[in-house]
Amino acid sequence: MTNTLAGASRRVNDAERMNELERIVREAATLVVSRSPFLLATVVRVSGSSYRRPGARMLVAGDRWVSGCVSGGCLEGDVMLRGEHRCRDGAVVVAYDSTAEDGETWGVGLGCNGVVDVLLEHVAAGATHDALAFAAACFAEETTGTLVTVIRSTAGAVRVGARLAFGPPCALAHPVTDPAARSAIEAAARGPAGVVELDGLGITVLVEKIAPSPQLFVLGGGHDAVSIVTLATSVGFRVTVAGPTIRQESRFRAADRVVSTGGAADRLRALIDAAAEPYVVIMHHQLTPDRDALAVALASRARYIGVLGPARRTRDLLAEIGHPGDDPRIHAPIGLDLGAETPEQIALSIVGELQAVARRAQGGKLRARARPLHARVALVVLAAGGSRRLGRPKQLVELDGAPLVRRVATTCVEARSGPVGVVLGANAGAVARALGDLEIAHIANDGWEEGIASSVRAAVRWAEASKADALLIALADQPLLTVEHLTALRDAWLAGAPIAASRFSGVVGAPAVFDRSRWDALSRLQGDQGAGRLLRVEDVAAIDWAGGAIDVDTADDVRALGGHAPANPPS
Repeated sequence: MTNTLAGASRRVNDAERMNELERIVREAATLVVSRSPFLLATVVRVSGSSYRRPGARMLVAGDRWVSGCVSGGCLEGDVMLRGEHRCRDGAVVVAYDSTAEDGETWGVGLGCNGVVDVLLEHVAAGATHDALAFAAACFAEETTGTLVTVIRSTAGAVRVGARLAFGPPCALAHPVTDPAARSAIEAAARGPAGVVELDGLGITVLVEKIAPSPQLFVLGGGHDAVSIVTLATSVGFRVTVAGPTIRQESRFRAADRVVSTGGAADRLRALIDAAAEPYVVIMHHQLTPDRDALAVALASRARYIGVLGPARRTRDLLAEIGHPGDDPRIHAPIGLDLGAETPEQIALSIVGELQAVARRAQGGKLRARARPLHARVALVVLAAGGSRRLGRPKQLVELDGAPLVRRVATTCVEARSGPVGVVLGANAGAVARALGDLEIAHIANDGWEEGIASSVRAAVRWAEASKADALLIALADQPLLTVEHLTALRDAWLAGAPIAASRFSGVVGAPAVFDRSRWDALSRLQGDQGAGRLLRVEDVAAIDWAGGAIDVDTADDVRALGGHAPANPPS
């Protein structure tokens, strides 16, 4: 990585400073150069409880573990001992079942009470692996790509382990060439990650989103920054340390890059904005550089801006730069409440919060959760209505240059709670075009004229096919929807509420999360009957959200929002 800023810079190639997949890519490249054959094991499907999720990988060379893991230690031994033998005739998926009564089906002492399907692939000496080559291309270009792998096939023309990749150019050794399968895979790739059955083809695929690891910018080079850098790299962040003058660079051996800005903090803006997923921690321990760094971070694409020190100090800094301080990215005081005192404990608190924000997690105690650790919420935006009161498709009303349906769908994607779909009906073609390249499923509702119940039923069917544990229903005409509110609804469900809904203007309504146990009731809705009656029960957790009072039904609503309602588009 070449530094474009004035001042000192270092390049660090230690594979331990990358996330797991980046480490595997780096280690595999070394094996290719040394012409050593290797085995790649990939978790492709999970049923029940499991330590790892689909996409987790493990690299083995001969009888030597190299990098990654596919379980909490239950499966690795079997993969190393028998993996290469099992895939000697080609890629194969092995099901490790820990639900059997004897608990020793594979002789590896599983105890997770789940079924884990693992794809085993042998790679010959000097050869590259398609998935790892594509991942390397995504990392090099700092972009997200989609990788689709065949994990089951009864079609003779398509083999298990064949792939298609969508993103940076990458030559595949084993691409899917069958036209029908390619077309179906291209459609699956446009949807969310997960296991997808290709209807009528006898093919099952795993859709993965391959993204570079997040980047953390530690602004300040004091002694207490060392622990943060070391811990952040160990959990998968790439780290840049920057400050007006960085003394004793050797203290930051764990960092990917060390930069002396010479006091020109604005030069960091380009570096932050170039990262696919940037996070910023400000800790100069001096007012002027902290103030300047805060101004730069607020103007950047940073997802998280943490400021060391008390909240009052940060409020003063914001006042100095003329900022109202209402940016949800700001975290001050920084970190989780762990009772931290020493630099190492403070680092644990800060990196813990970074991890929680990156994963949209609560950061609380796991024992407070009533739901499984890997519970997923499917998020569906209802956008099939005919907008009779407005007289134009309200889904396409533009606010700040973006159609309402795209704004709401984008917020759902950014919530990172699970797969996202949009129910389409009236003006389906135009609404689908407005969604563009968002990684969402398009859910067809040909019976949309019946009323909103038909869209709710379509959402439930899609959530069932997605094997989600809960369904969040949002409306396409809620322009003030935020990730924070969606996360609060999800967290209320995780804590045990069977339904978590939004409360505004004295009513309880959408968005709302419905536990799987309530889906039968949703499926019985008819006509223009929404889920309102299901929300008027005692066990509903109501989450206050003032933004729910603003929706788009009439031309006056559009004008009040400062939006633009287009003429009826061709469907």
